[in-house]
Amino acid sequence: MVTVFGILNLTEDSFFDESRRLDPAGAVTAAIEMLRVGSDVVDVGPAASHPDARPVSPADEIRRIAPLLDALSDQMHRVSIDSFQPETQRYALKRGVGYLNDIQGFPDPALYPDIAEADCRLVVMHSAQRDGIATRTGHLRPEDASRLENAVL
Repeated sequence: MVTVFGILNLTEDSFFDESRRLDPAGAVTAAIEMLRVGSDVVDVGPAASHPDARPVSPADEIRRIAPLLDALSDQMHRVSIDSFQPETQRYALKRGVGYLNDIQGFPDPALYPDIAEADCRLVVMHSAQRDGIATRTGHLRPEDASRLENAVL
């Protein structure tokens, strides 16, 4: 089954200009339009994750996503939050989002009970390093396979 994600970035340093919506009203309008024209899910990024991105606190991530989640409260099953910050992820789970997307692959085992209790799908990404210039690898490291197994169980 294919699921089409529309990408909505709520940060000024996102690498893709056309995905940026910095004001809450513009973000809501863009999300509704993505869903209207065929996206199954709107993936909302409150912080950029490229190697040169500026850090964003969980409090700022939550401040950025809250108005959008308020506006889409009847569509939460079609909302994904793209964050690697457990505090932001917990907030999103409590709000009832349908998806969590973590570029670091959900490395915090303390989050697993919250995920297990939620009706939420996971987008499990892989990042070989937390900062610096991104590198590519052709294999899954044992520690990443273990994290994935724990997240799925």
